[in-house]
Amino acid sequence: MTAASSAYSFSSQPKPVAGSRKKYRDRDEVLDATLFRDPKETCISWDKRVHRGNTYSMYTQNAIKEALEAAENPPAPEPRRKRRPKEKSLFDQPLPVMERIPVDLTSNLTAKEIAPVLDTVEAQTDEFLPEPPVEHYQPQKTGVDISTQVEDGELFIFDFEVEPILEVLINKTLEQSIMEVEEETELDAMQEFKNEWFKRAAKMMKEWEEQVAEEWVLWHKKEAVLKEKREEKKREAQVLLKIQAMAVAKAHLKGLVPNAIESLKELAFPDQKGKAVNQLFLPKVFAEVQQQVQAKASAESVITDIMRTNMKARAAKQASARQVLIDKSKVIEARRLEELKIRRGDIRIYIPSESGEPVPIGPVKINSEENISEIEGRIYEWLKTNKPDLAPMFPWGVTMCLRDESGEPVPAQESAKLFEAKVGQISMVPKEEPPPEPEEADGEGEGATGDDAVEG
Repeated sequence: MTAASSAYSFSSQPKPVAGSRKKYRDRDEVLDATLFRDPKETCISWDKRVHRGNTYSMYTQNAIKEALEAAENPPAPEPRRKRRPKEKSLFDQPLPVMERIPVDLTSNLTAKEIAPVLDTVEAQTDEFLPEPPVEHYQPQKTGVDISTQVEDGELFIFDFEVEPILEVLINKTLEQSIMEVEEETELDAMQEFKNEWFKRAAKMMKEWEEQVAEEWVLWHKKEAVLKEKREEKKREAQVLLKIQAMAVAKAHLKGLVPNAIESLKELAFPDQKGKAVNQLFLPKVFAEVQQQVQAKASAESVITDIMRTNMKARAAKQASARQVLIDKSKVIEARRLEELKIRRGDIRIYIPSESGEPVPIGPVKINSEENISEIEGRIYEWLKTNKPDLAPMFPWGVTMCLRDESGEPVPAQESAKLFEAKVGQISMVPKEEPPPEPEEADGEGEGATGDDAVEG
């Protein structure tokens, strides 16, 4: 039974339940096309009353604050000024409105019905398997045959085993039916909400058109009042220009006759006293004033030259004094650095050359733990290595000296004194020639010499 049922079982591919009606109505199916609005009008980004941008920015916050302050303290009305009519620009032409074509999303909202592919196939039972061959020899059974009796109900109870299957089938059927009822209720609610929304939209559009009509009436009234006031202002300006022209003409013609008489009087009857003053007296006065001005200018130029010469001499004197001070400071700084080097053990010795100019010897590194003879030997070696032209002046070595207050060189006894010396105080002199060594003689001579010494 089990093998036959598994060989001839059939299962179909699951597929969604096809809806009997569409969720939304098409525009072509509705008779009254005014129920549908342009998608541009239903989009909130196209509404002029909606603020665009961040409401938390400083610019928006300041604008809100200024609006509140202006509402609390309204400014005094300013006198209306006459505005010039704005000339139309070539660039005032608005940009073309971008055409937005709504996208049809019906294919993404409804399930597609795929027709199953059917094919006719003939069924034929399998071929019979060959029977096993008969055993040639069957041995005789030994022992006792044992059997088992199975009563009805011991292996399978139909009522107990079928109960969970029935529960699953019943529950699935009830769940599917309840879901279908809920879907139908939801579709009815959506249709009712859509009808109400269309009614509200139509009412809102009607109110909007009424407001637009009222605004048009008010705008026409305002334009008529503005036109009337512009005509009045134009007439007032013309009258004002006429009055100003009459006033200018009266002011110009008022002194015309007296001015003509005065000009004729000066030409026909000249003033002799004024003529004498203008032609004789005033030229002499101007000439004397010019001479005095020139004399004063020449005196000021002479004084300026004297002051300039004195200032240049004083500046040159100050510059020379400053240079002397700079040279002195350089010498003092060099002396200080030289003494600092001496304290560190770097000494420099100045000796006169054949021409009389001081020649520096060193710097030579010395140590306070060395005695004076070691320091003299090191300086003599440095002299022979670096100044071979001056080495003949010291054939037997050098003697380190320190100049006293009178300037005379005094031989240095301790190396520590060299560290305490000042610049120019350290000097050296040639070492004295050592005494000749006694000549070696024979025994007699030595004995005679010894006897003479004893006697002496």
